[in-house]
Amino acid sequence: MDMILARLARSWAWVIVLVVAARAAHAETIPLATVAGSGIEVNVDAWAGLDANDVAGRDAGLVRIVVTITNKSAVDRLWAIETERSYGTRTATTKPVTRLAVPAGGTAKAAVFVDPGLPGAYGKTWVPLTVSGYGLIDGRQLFQVTSWNPSVAGTAVPNATGKSILPTALSKGAASQSRQLGLERFVIPGLAGLDMDRAPDDWRGWSTFSCLLFVEAEWLAMSAGQRKALLDWVGLGGTAGLVVDEASAERLDAIGLPAADADGRRRVGAGEIVAVPREDGEAAVERFLGGRSVQPRADLLEQYVAAKRPVFWEPGFRKLFDVFGPRLMPVTAILGFLAIFGLVAGPLNVMLLAGPGRRSRIFWTTPLISLAATALLLGFMIVRDGFGGAGARRTLGLLMPGQNGMAVIQEQYSRTGVLRSTSFPIAEPSWMRLLGDRETEASCLEVDGRVREGDWFASRSDQAYVIQTVRPSRAGIEWVGGGAGPPVVISSIELPLDRLFLIDDEGRYWTAADLGTGERKPLEPSDAAAYAAWFKTIAADAGPIRRAALDAVRDRRGHAYAESARAGKVAIQTLPSIRWTDDRAAFVGPFTRTSPP
Repeated sequence: MDMILARLARSWAWVIVLVVAARAAHAETIPLATVAGSGIEVNVDAWAGLDANDVAGRDAGLVRIVVTITNKSAVDRLWAIETERSYGTRTATTKPVTRLAVPAGGTAKAAVFVDPGLPGAYGKTWVPLTVSGYGLIDGRQLFQVTSWNPSVAGTAVPNATGKSILPTALSKGAASQSRQLGLERFVIPGLAGLDMDRAPDDWRGWSTFSCLLFVEAEWLAMSAGQRKALLDWVGLGGTAGLVVDEASAERLDAIGLPAADADGRRRVGAGEIVAVPREDGEAAVERFLGGRSVQPRADLLEQYVAAKRPVFWEPGFRKLFDVFGPRLMPVTAILGFLAIFGLVAGPLNVMLLAGPGRRSRIFWTTPLISLAATALLLGFMIVRDGFGGAGARRTLGLLMPGQNGMAVIQEQYSRTGVLRSTSFPIAEPSWMRLLGDRETEASCLEVDGRVREGDWFASRSDQAYVIQTVRPSRAGIEWVGGGAGPPVVISSIELPLDRLFLIDDEGRYWTAADLGTGERKPLEPSDAAAYAAWFKTIAADAGPIRRAALDAVRDRRGHAYAESARAGKVAIQTLPSIRWTDDRAAFVGPFTRTSPP
């Protein structure tokens, strides 16, 4: 017992040391404690910060953690990185693990993406992770990724200083100009800002923010991979403010910003890059912060449910739940089963099977009756609920032809029967967030990036998720105009489109129906009323995150809007045994223009 207490005390001491070290290094890189003379060095790096208190603007999303191990020993070795998280007595049935092999005399890195989840009642929650293997004190060391809710944790700040918390992430360049930009009126966690030189080249590493303010010099210094990751993040709904010396269209084109829409705004998918003229100083930043149309995802996630029972789903998203209705308990069948089991296991067993003179039989008749009852009960469950499950999902594909990509936002609700397996491969990098009961988040952590294991799906359960990804794609809508006849449209989206609307640069409306992949179809004139009525139908069952994206892309000139009743090829894949009985997809994006041959 003394040894256990000593180890616990030592572990907590290291936690305190790590937190202090993280703050001292602006939550960027911290070393883990290793045995002297082992030749092992382990460093944990997090561009977005291990402690959310040290990073302005942290939101719901994935935090990218990079573990770097240097093995100066003479033997090839293997280390494991895994999550440890529980709420009360609930713990993940399977903990995701990333294994990092490092050859003798070599150095290797492993990037893991951790979702800290939504803050708890006290405004903060955390995900403990451990690195285990040779050279670490006690064979394993722990570090934490935290989630922070400014509306809770910062309640005392306005009372004490009269300042509100800065609602955007800051780069180092923007933080160094906080006085010129009028940011001193805010409380700014992590005043040093984000080092854009170290920004990840994976959009998931940016997903923990909904808004970012940075400067032109940092944009110009970014690598092609970093720029693509930033634009992918913008495509999913992020808002980036770029402080520039000159905000003319020619200058913004010259520095490589996305092409302007018909109204001059630099949009990508559901997000936007906003030019913030440096000469306007505080007034420009005020316009940028005050004009943001993107709510923090943490707020949007909280809006999905008003309570922990699905009957209280937010009205739009509840339409997916209503496809199935409430799960009714077969009370009559259960009572009948219990009555029959009690009769057989009790009086009939004692009086007939193990009657007078045969009492010893009770030692094997009772187990057999119980096994038969169990088999009967399992058979009843299978007959009633079946294997696998059924679900309803809605997929929004945001076309980004300028980046040869598609940002996908998917909301889904499913009801399972008996599941033979609850694990499924991660077909593409994505962020998958459980909606509803926060206590089940303990089993929905992802580390290895290959397989999602644990209780993401459970037998005879209802579960709802929002999922996001950005994938390479040449899908798009092509406008062929300028000839004698009406303009023609060609779709390269890999699904047949039931209905298509286009709004041209002059604000005129066009439509087409039943458009197949690669098919050329003439457009027919339409009007704003028909488009608005159709758009209302595709947004009617949207939950807060998908609705926010639809609101951001609504009524754009130079854009195409389409829907398909078959979303299978475009949807983000999850558990393969679920049958999607109600499955629709919508697509929005700028169309390309060509002239007829």
